[in-house]
Amino acid sequence: MKRIPASLKQPLLAALLFSLALSARADITVVTDESLFLSALSGSAVDSFDDLLPEELGSPLPRLAGAYRYQVSTGPGDGGFFPVLNGSDVYLAPTLAADVVTFSGFGPGVFGFGGRFFATDAYGGYIPDRSIELTAMNGTDNATYTLTGSSPSSFLGFLSSSRLTEIAMRTTNEQGNVYWATANNVVVAVPEPSTYAMFGAGIAVLAARRRRRASRT
Repeated sequence: MKRIPASLKQPLLAALLFSLALSARADITVVTDESLFLSALSGSAVDSFDDLLPEELGSPLPRLAGAYRYQVSTGPGDGGFFPVLNGSDVYLAPTLAADVVTFSGFGPGVFGFGGRFFATDAYGGYIPDRSIELTAMNGTDNATYTLTGSSPSSFLGFLSSSRLTEIAMRTTNEQGNVYWATANNVVVAVPEPSTYAMFGAGIAVLAARRRRRASRT
């Protein structure tokens, strides 16, 4: 993955934190631009799931992205996972469409998580015009974002000012449609130390804007 030159990091991070196109709740920032997400990182690794066979797997499933260990689990059902093969690419999906997929067990330095999240059918084929909801938690706060009309190229990332504890991925089951929440190329990341103060400044500005809007109503 291409990295942003160091000379451009501060302007990009400012845009990330202050852009109205991005959302934040407490100390978790939601990022929908992959370049901006990567510019905030001092270290990251991708889990492509390409080592998995297209057969039923149990839950929880221990995983390793570079040097970063984590686990992924499903529930409330006990169906586990059934990775799907798309050409030479492997997608991670639960066996049961209604199950929530949870990424957790991150190390103490992991403050960032992102990837490609989209909908597939019972055979692993991509389904357009479906929504996937993701919620990031860091032990004290959470942030939820819905990818509407998600696709295999839809990127979503979360950057936290404290260690992430889990990311939950689920379908929104709109209009009774049955589809599977699916992940590919997830990024487990450690942000640049200099971004922590910027997170606080950006969130303070967003909170002030909310208070001003509330006072006008």
